[in-house]
Amino acid sequence: MFGIGSDRNADCPLVDRWVFDVGQYVLDLAWSPTGRQVALVTVEGRILVVDRADEAGELRDVGSHDHGATSVAWRADGEEFATAGQDGLVKIWDANSLKLRRRLSAGADWVAKVVYQPGKQRLASAAGKSLRIWSPDGQIEYESDDHASTIADIGWNPDGSAVAVAAYLGLTLHVPGRQARPRKYLWKGSSLVLAWSPKSKYIATGEQDSTVHFWHVKSGEDSQMSGFATKVLQLAWHHSGDFLATGGSDTVILWDCSPPGPEGRKPKMFEGHLTKLTQLAFQHRGERLASGDADGFLRVGNPQRSDQPLAVRSFPSAISRVAWSPDDRLLAIGQQHGGITGMLSDPTAGTHRARRDGGKYGEYEPAAPACWPRCI
Repeated sequence: MFGIGSDRNADCPLVDRWVFDVGQYVLDLAWSPTGRQVALVTVEGRILVVDRADEAGELRDVGSHDHGATSVAWRADGEEFATAGQDGLVKIWDANSLKLRRRLSAGADWVAKVVYQPGKQRLASAAGKSLRIWSPDGQIEYESDDHASTIADIGWNPDGSAVAVAAYLGLTLHVPGRQARPRKYLWKGSSLVLAWSPKSKYIATGEQDSTVHFWHVKSGEDSQMSGFATKVLQLAWHHSGDFLATGGSDTVILWDCSPPGPEGRKPKMFEGHLTKLTQLAFQHRGERLASGDADGFLRVGNPQRSDQPLAVRSFPSAISRVAWSPDDRLLAIGQQHGGITGMLSDPTAGTHRARRDGGKYGEYEPAAPACWPRCI
């Protein structure tokens, strides 16, 4: 039996800064822009903050959402953060005092997500079919329910001028104040998650039918990546926009999205996990990719440089969230059974074997072509 954050590999270069057990499934977590705090929410509704997260860490209870919490996000200036819950509310919290600033009614009982505008102070929320964009003082600046179903995911583009919405029948793109009606990117299926490329050229979506769609934002053209074992809920862009990592099985798949795009290119497939992936996260400016799975196994590597990972780590329950600190030095890990760990990622680390069964971290040639993802 291994304790929270314990390491089966004594020479693993991931060093614990802090370890806590909140006793409930960690559903979401996010670093403050300063890197000094980590806010997190649990499936049962607790809201907590790790202060001094770049040092020894101090866990503080903040508040709760009735019936459960779903999402947490920080404003760009680090002065406040927002949480969403199954009580129909968005709650805004002061980052210094950790006191509640305001409650916002999101338009439906289940608030799926909150996301702050990059570099600015507006907040987007998704509840039911309703997308709302809030001013810094809590007023609704924009609202739309022009979606075919309950919203599954939302995301601002990197310059903060538009919000994409994932739901049944594909994507909807909202550009408040600059369009008469939202733009539709139609697909006869259910989009579950979305991720903008760093230069806003593409939007990737994970689908209910176990495919990934690769939307060209300007033209509306769509490339489809198929062959995944399960529905794809893990999408991570490299900061250059040239590579997209996807989950959907126990294998990390890396798509080359540099010009002219992924069409006709065979992806690289990285083994190492023995159960399905639950999390993927590239560093903000570095080259490392962190991946976590349902067995609590964490791997960190540079897939463009080495066929071996830099570090591996085992946790006692499924990894539910992975997030790099703003300076890319620390990893925050949330777990299904309530463990949260902040780890220093040693930049001088050497390589370490990834698979517990001896497999490599490199290009994979499947036995049957029909079994591996392809772009059509």
